[in-house]
This record gives sequence, C-alpha cells and structure tokens, in this order.
Amino acid sequence: MDWHNLRAKHSSVSGILSYNNYQGLYPQTSPQTQRFPYNAYPLDKQENYPNQTDNRSSYYASQYPLYGADWVTLGNSDWVALSSFREGFQNRILVVHGQSFRRREDDENTDIPSQDRPNSVESPVSAQSSNSSDELSTPKESLPAFSREFDFHKVAEITVDYPVTNLQWDPQILNGGPGERLAASSEVLRLYKVEYSPEPTIVQTHLLANNSTANSTLDSRDINTFPPVTSFDWNTTDSSILITLSVDTTCTVWDLNRSHSLGRDKENTAQVKTQLIAHDSEVFDVKFIHQSTNVFASVSNDGSMRVFDLRSLEHSTIIYEPTLPAVPIPGVAPAHYNLQALLKLLTSNIDQNYLSTIGVNLNQVLIIDMRMPGMPVMTLDGLFGGMSSAAINHIEWHPNSNNLLTGGDDCQALVWDCSGRKTRGGEVACVVDTPVLAYLEDLEVNHVCWRRNTGDWMGVVSGKGFQAVQNS
Repeated sequence: MDWHNLRAKHSSVSGILSYNNYQGLYPQTSPQTQRFPYNAYPLDKQENYPNQTDNRSSYYASQYPLYGADWVTLGNSDWVALSSFREGFQNRILVVHGQSFRRREDDENTDIPSQDRPNSVESPVSAQSSNSSDELSTPKESLPAFSREFDFHKVAEITVDYPVTNLQWDPQILNGGPGERLAASSEVLRLYKVEYSPEPTIVQTHLLANNSTANSTLDSRDINTFPPVTSFDWNTTDSSILITLSVDTTCTVWDLNRSHSLGRDKENTAQVKTQLIAHDSEVFDVKFIHQSTNVFASVSNDGSMRVFDLRSLEHSTIIYEPTLPAVPIPGVAPAHYNLQALLKLLTSNIDQNYLSTIGVNLNQVLIIDMRMPGMPVMTLDGLFGGMSSAAINHIEWHPNSNNLLTGGDDCQALVWDCSGRKTRGGEVACVVDTPVLAYLEDLEVNHVCWRRNTGDWMGVVSGKGFQAVQNS
C-alpha cells in the first residue's frame, strides 16, 4: 500500500499565485475574511492569475510547496514551524519568526515601527520574560485607526528526506518548558531543538523508529527497514509522553524521560513505554484525550475510531465504525485502500468527550461523543447543497472554544460553530451546513492551524505560502 498517496492531497508545485481582494473591513493589502457563502466555488483552476504575492500582508512565501504547520506565541514572539511536501529526498522543515505590528488602515505605506521589528532573533522563552513594551497589550479602544498584521521571516531550516506527515511544537513551550523543541514524523519520528548561538539552527536531538519488535537498540542503517510513521501526538499534560503510529497497525508510546544516546552525533532515542496492535489495518492518526495522560484515540484504514487506556490495554472501545457500505466517489480513480478509511483525528480542547474525524476524499467532518458511541452526534457538511464535492484535507479545534477549523480542496478555510448543538437520546444527529467564517485562497488548502493558545489568528497553508488570517 502506498501510504504517501493516501495521505497526500492536492499540493501545488507551481508556486504562489495571486490573492483575490474582497471588499471587507480590512485594507486591500490584508487577507480577507467574510461571511459564508461565496458567490462561486471552487475556483476555476484554468484561470491565469497574476503574481501579486508582494501585496499580501501577514504572509510567508516559501521556495517549496508546503504541507504541515504549527504556530505558537510567546510574549512578543510568534514562531511557526512549516514543512514541505516534495517527491524525492529534498524536503525541508522551516522555523519562521513572526513579529506583530500595527498599520494605519488608511495608509498603505506605513512602515513597521522600529521598536517592533527585531534586529536579531531571540529565543521565544527569553522573549516571554522581556520587559520591553508589547504593542499587543495596548487596548483596542485606543487604536481605532490601526489594524494588526505580522511580518514573517525564516530564521532556520533543516533538510529531511521524506515529506513530513505531522509537525508539532513541544506543548510545554507554552508553559516555559525546556527550550524550543519540535517533533516531526516521516519514515521515523525526529525531535529537534532550535538553538541560538551563534545563529538560529535546527538541531536534531532524538530519533524514534517505530520498530515493531519494540527493540530499544537502534541503528541508523535499519531506519529504512522500519514501517513508516504515519503520525504522532505529543501529550499536552506531560510532554515526556509521545505516541507514534505506523502502517504496521501498531501504536507505540515513548517515554522521553528515559532517553539514551545512540552513540553518534549526540543523538538520542527514547525508551518504549508500551506498544500495541491498535487496528486491523494501517493506523493514520492518534490523539490523547484533552488533559489525559492515559486515554487516547486512533483512526485507521479499517474505517474505525478506537479509544485506549494505557492503564488497561487488554481492551479497547470502538466508538465509531461505518454502518453502510462504501460508495465510490465520482471522478475519483479506484485505489488500494478502504473507501471508508478515516485519515485525521482531533480531540476537543474544551470537552473531553468530543472527537472529530474526516475520511478519505470526503467533504464531511464527523463529531463523535464518546458517551454515545456508534453514530456521530454532529456532521459538518461541506457539500453546501451539492455545490462542492472537494475533499477536506485538515481539521483543527480552536484552543479555547468549540469552533472547528477546516481546510480543503475547494481552496477554503472554514470555521464551524460546534457548540450548543448536542444530540439528546434518540434524536437524529445534527447536521451543520453553514460555517460562521470563510477564507478563500487561490490554491487548495493543505493544512490549517490556530495561533496557540490565543486562537485569535489562524494559519492557512496553500501552495508555497503560509497566510495568517485574523479570526474575526
């Protein structure tokens, strides 16, 4: 089975195209958000757009087609991790620094204040404790004529062979954790640290291979013989716990507190805490339940969503599996995978009982309540009355609310309100067919993320660019 083809969605290799300016509350050079729906979608891909990337604000343009992203904020600093998606052995992980500034809405040429533009790159942990004035703390009422924007620039990058399937900052960074650690999965899971002397550099610190034998000894010569790591999750409560998935149907839980050296280049691996056969087929995504160090859920090519408890691994609970046979999708070629496979899984940051998932080549998001297994309690319907059949590529729960962000092949990033719609016993599952916010790109949206932990901005990955969009 070709796991790369299953997880990969449309990803532009032609570069950044233009940005369509819409009338709204923001200046013409700012990314636009407006209420759904748009007049027509999806966009006509045959139209030739002029290159106007220089006119974009709060935007980072890469040299490579991008797939993954994670965005954290600490004090005056914003840090975005990005990963490329290219065939072959020339992929990149990039660390991008963002500086927030104010722009007069009636002045297109306003420069970034000198005190807001960094002269050098500083660790976000040290920046958090800085005593310098922070323009973000200025009351909004005193700045009626200004809009907020970001100046993004790359500070470091590192080469990796295969495309990265998942990318995540260490959750404990937000609590002043140890350094700026970053994890990325591909054929193995790698941990990195951003160092700042003399210049910002991404340094690999750990290599965790999903060895089905759970052998703690690892030789780099054996990496390519191990089953690829499809995804992972970093526990937000205890950052010493990581869980990885693989196409060999297993989940592996790692203990970073029990790391040991591989004996080369100061590189470490971690101790396997436990390993289990999770599904009947390839496992594609996993997430710890919010604020839990023991309970996690996973989704698989077998079409099921299962919940596990590390304290009792003799049993697992299937909380969702398809009840109807798969229906071939018009225009989609037959493939060597289950048409009912579940690709992505997210757990709510507000309610421990709520999980969301998307299937292969589908434009619906299923919301599952662990207390009522078997059927979704809510469905986010991206069909829009039959006007769109584009697949949803990524989903992300808001850090502080029950809003869900989606990005898909219809070139849109959509925000859905999932609050106040709980299904009561015996009722038909709720269907939500109208987002509360929509942002339109020129190319397919490969990935979306929120600005943690505030959620006041969202990041949209499309083509070779990362666009910051204000959530308002």
